[in-house]
Amino acid sequence: MSRIYDNKPLENLPVQNVHWNGNWDQFQADLIKSPKDNPGVLCEGKIKNQARISITSLSNGSPASKARYYILFLEIETAYRRKFNVSGEEIEPNFNETTKVSTGYLNSSYDVKAKGKTDRLLVDEVKSVIHDSKIEVMIKDILAKSSPGDVFLLFKEDDHDKVEISNGSSVRIKTLRDSPIVESLVIRDEASVTTKNFVGDERVGCTWTDKVMKVKSLAEEKKDNQDNAEIDEDEWND
Repeated sequence: MSRIYDNKPLENLPVQNVHWNGNWDQFQADLIKSPKDNPGVLCEGKIKNQARISITSLSNGSPASKARYYILFLEIETAYRRKFNVSGEEIEPNFNETTKVSTGYLNSSYDVKAKGKTDRLLVDEVKSVIHDSKIEVMIKDILAKSSPGDVFLLFKEDDHDKVEISNGSSVRIKTLRDSPIVESLVIRDEASVTTKNFVGDERVGCTWTDKVMKVKSLAEEKKDNQDNAEIDEDEWND
């Protein structure tokens, strides 16, 4: 059952007009086609504030077009590099540099083994990864009023209207490649540590790990008959 939600504060947010020097739609299309070594970021945190913008594209020889977005100011709690396999399917990031491996009967004892470099990112690293100087110039007047510690992300107004999002909401976000544009967003229910709404996948209500877990479950099936099975230490708690 959905919680009671009052969207009046968001309806009252003024729409601020900004200008993009070029074709905004083409800019996003180019991002999607960008190299796989720009996978984007997974992050969790709380929405501290929001703003609404209308982007007008100023492209020579083409009629002006408009797109509406919310700017989400996010206080990041955890963040990781997104990862994809050679087939282009998203896989689980390396949450830790070590993992526990069962060495005894019925998991009675464990060894700690190295897993390699973690994919965890610090807040400053997130800012560096998703930095886009053209976008920052476009919304510089709005950013000037924000808190230096917050990360800003652009979320399509149409997608924003599909979820119950407000200031203080706990969210899980994937960015579109290495950019500050939201590819998908999950509203997290902190009381039950479950997701409430999801935008950007096959259905509303699923978790962002659905595709990841398909890959993971296949890998785990192959390990069922092995004596030494790895124990997950995922930090997402879902």
